[in-house]
Amino acid sequence: MIRKIYISNFILIDELLLEVGSGMTVLTGETGAGKSILLGALGAALGNRMAAKGVLKNPEKKAVIEIAIDVDPSYQPLFESRDFDYESTAVFRRELLPSGKSRGFINDTPAKSGDLNFFASFFIDINSQSDSKIFNETESQLALIDTFEPLAVEYAAYEAAYKEWQQTKKELDRLNSSRERDDLDYLEFLYHELDKANVKRGELDDIESTLSRIKGDVKYKDGLERAVYWITADNGLMDTVYSLESELEKLSSIDSSLERDLQRLQDLIPELQKVERNLQQKLNDSSIEVDVDSLEERASRIKALVSKHRVLHADELVDKFESIAQEIASIHSRSSKIKELKDQLVRWESRLQETGAVLQKKRTVAGGKIQQQVEKNLASVDLAKARFELRWSATEPKPYGIYKPDFYFSANPGTPLEILNKVASGGESSRLKLALKAALGMHSKLSCQIFDEIDTGISGSTAQKVGATMSRLSENQQIISITHLPQVAAYGAAHWKVLKTQLENETNTSVEILEGSNRIAEIARMLSGEKITEEALKQAEVLLYQ
Repeated sequence: MIRKIYISNFILIDELLLEVGSGMTVLTGETGAGKSILLGALGAALGNRMAAKGVLKNPEKKAVIEIAIDVDPSYQPLFESRDFDYESTAVFRRELLPSGKSRGFINDTPAKSGDLNFFASFFIDINSQSDSKIFNETESQLALIDTFEPLAVEYAAYEAAYKEWQQTKKELDRLNSSRERDDLDYLEFLYHELDKANVKRGELDDIESTLSRIKGDVKYKDGLERAVYWITADNGLMDTVYSLESELEKLSSIDSSLERDLQRLQDLIPELQKVERNLQQKLNDSSIEVDVDSLEERASRIKALVSKHRVLHADELVDKFESIAQEIASIHSRSSKIKELKDQLVRWESRLQETGAVLQKKRTVAGGKIQQQVEKNLASVDLAKARFELRWSATEPKPYGIYKPDFYFSANPGTPLEILNKVASGGESSRLKLALKAALGMHSKLSCQIFDEIDTGISGSTAQKVGATMSRLSENQQIISITHLPQVAAYGAAHWKVLKTQLENETNTSVEILEGSNRIAEIARMLSGEKITEEALKQAEVLLYQ
């Protein structure tokens, strides 16, 4: 559950530190006081998209939002699998910078928004009246249903079969829809053209180097001759070295310390000989006549192929040749490949249906449990005569399975069951969502649920029943409820009031923790408005202490 919330420099909040207890905490306050600001800050810390510009109270300072959450040790492998340190109290932090950028952290390790969102989904569920995913999105509905039965093994088997089926189908579709057969003639033309050209790796570089050298051939040859002469001529470098060697031999017989210098000199002689042989070979090669016109024609042809095939370097023509050969071979083997893939697809479809049926069997059991639990909860949200039914319909294979759930609802006796999102009113949707979330709270590992004015559109005894339902749910989970209803607010174990203070040049949002007479006064205000009457105060006491 959430332990602490810290917010600084966010919209109208200078700095705010809230300690959150177990049970149910209610947030109340005038419209526009800043309750949505608190929820926005929580969302930012949990990875929701948010641009920093426009949300900084002081645009020259960064905003910081931190949430400390108790984390069960069973989640340690999950944290470590994503390279985050596990702490029994995990700290999720988001910093919104004046530059417009933002950065996130989990236990002081840098984290992307996706990481914050991923981990937060295991601990916190934020619900609002406008959030209709659980009514409209199959994945959200299945996320609820799948909490009622352990099916990790069954889902993993289905997921593996689905991936193989999908990849096989994708490859088969590619082969069936390709125009490779029409392209075969053109590919074979390109293949024969490149085969005839027979371009070798490094060939163009060698040609250009040779042509460049030939352009300066006279100077090059003269230089080689001079270099060979300096080494081999009478009294040249080799003669001088040999003379020096003779002198050192004589001297070392007198002074043995010169033997090391003699050895160094003798080590140089083979190296000088190698230099002389290499230069002589270069000189001999430079005397060989080269067909410049032929080389230039060859270079021109290779460059034309480079341009035609849109490669960056002539060496890539070799890769292109090999690629075309493989593509031609692939086309020739296309028919046999299609038959092979069709056989594979049949096998994977059979496996998909098999694993999907096993998965669905457990989901059907889970669906029965959730339907039973929701029907029990309907009375507690003042929908005692309403009916709720979970039905399944077969679908083409999807990442989630081969059946999809449909929620059917009827608010009144005698009216037929219809798809829920088509027949439920706003108030009914809010209460039904609460009934679903209450069922989720009994089975999920979620440690906190936040309800953002989910009770909008109801009043009186219905509101009282909704408050009681949230209170019962808080026995298993931490509940934070933003509400305008005194009947709901009265059920909170803790009560926060969001206040907006307006000065001459500044507006600030803060939170006051209400107890005793202050809490009675706030509930009375919610009952009677700005002018609090004695009757409202008495009614507030009745709501609080009933």
